[in-house]
Amino acid sequence: MEDQLKRRPGEKIFIWFLLAFGIFALTQAFRIPHLENLSSSGAFPIFICSILILTSIRILWKNRNRYTSFRLREELRLGQRFVFPGKVLIYTLILVLYIFSLAPLHFFASCYLFLVGSFIFLKGTSIKRSFFIGAGMLVTIYLFFQYIFKVILW
Repeated sequence: MEDQLKRRPGEKIFIWFLLAFGIFALTQAFRIPHLENLSSSGAFPIFICSILILTSIRILWKNRNRYTSFRLREELRLGQRFVFPGKVLIYTLILVLYIFSLAPLHFFASCYLFLVGSFIFLKGTSIKRSFFIGAGMLVTIYLFFQYIFKVILW
C-alpha cells in the first residue's frame, strides 16, 4: 500500500497533460459533423474525452496534497525521462498532426499518411512494406465500414 502512495516522478505533469489533451480532443470531437443522437459518429469520442477529463480532474483533486511537494521545474526535470521519453513526445505530435490533417485532407489521405508515418517512425517494418500495409489497412477499413456497418465513407 505504501508503494502505491509513493509519488512517482512526473506523475503530476502527466495528469495535467492528460487533462489538457482530453480538453483538446473534446473540442475536436465536437467538430465532428452529424451529432444528432447517441449512435452518431461524434457521440463515442465525446464520451471517451469526457471520461478522460473527469478522471484527470478527480486524480488531481484527490492527490492535491501530495502534488504540492514538488515545484514545476523539479517535476519536469525528474519526470521527463520517466513519463515523456522522446519517442512518446514525437508520437504525440504525430497524433496531433493527424487530428489536424483530417479536415483538410479528409479521412483516407490523412489516415494513410498517419499509418505509414507511424510504421516508419516506430520502425514496425520497412518503408516499402509500410506503404503496402497502410493501403491494405485502409482497404480493410473501407470494406468493413461500407459492407458490415453500412456507413458511407465518401
